[in-house]
Amino acid sequence: LITMNIAIVDDRKEDREKLGGILLKYANAGNEKLNIQYFESAEALLDNYQPFLYTILFLDIYMDGMSGMQAAEIIRKTDSDVILVFLTTSAEHHVAALHNHAFDYIEKPAKQVQVFRIMDDILKRKTDLTQSLSFSVNRTEYHLAFFDIVAVSASAHNVEIYDKHGNTYAPRLTFSSVCDEIFQDKRFLLILRGVIVNMDFIQSFKSGVCYLESGIEFPCNLRKEKQFVSTWQNYIFQKYMDARNSVLEYISYNDNF
Repeated sequence: LITMNIAIVDDRKEDREKLGGILLKYANAGNEKLNIQYFESAEALLDNYQPFLYTILFLDIYMDGMSGMQAAEIIRKTDSDVILVFLTTSAEHHVAALHNHAFDYIEKPAKQVQVFRIMDDILKRKTDLTQSLSFSVNRTEYHLAFFDIVAVSASAHNVEIYDKHGNTYAPRLTFSSVCDEIFQDKRFLLILRGVIVNMDFIQSFKSGVCYLESGIEFPCNLRKEKQFVSTWQNYIFQKYMDARNSVLEYISYNDNF
């Protein structure tokens, strides 16, 4: 395995260690080999810095002494290849980060899902470990990605899980245990006691029924139907805005360089 050399620069020890722990989890999950070095200041990093020393630099923007943004400007004068990921508690430096050819940024405190996504983007792969539901049926193990799940409903002794390929699974799981996992993702909506649907697959609501793709339909709480429609529409609108902003950010970046 090729070793990735990574530096984490943050003046808060607990933040350095938390990010380092998440990166090690990622390495274990994907069978990657990481060599992580920790620095408590930008000055300490720059003391012996040279091009090609690190694959990725995680730089905190707000630090005592030299800021991460100032350090990035110095680094970019001699090293155009290192991947820069900024750590920040504020969105105000996103434009400056782009000017320093930053790959991405992480809002502190670092969250596993976000760090995994960035590492996936860097390595051009998809890790579904934090975004999937794991279960077994008839001694067969399944790891169903959240974005493939159309709906989940409670049955007598277990649950039924419907995926976008038309498959239905009936693992021996409690509905509450599934809820604990699946509601980590904002795409899922509880429309009736014992019924969860993925808003990406909703086609319409009408007269107390939620119609989904592939001809799947479930009853919903009629009194809350208008609320469900609003939640679904707001979710779709936000997805559109997120995609639009990503495109505009990409265009702006390329226009400047």
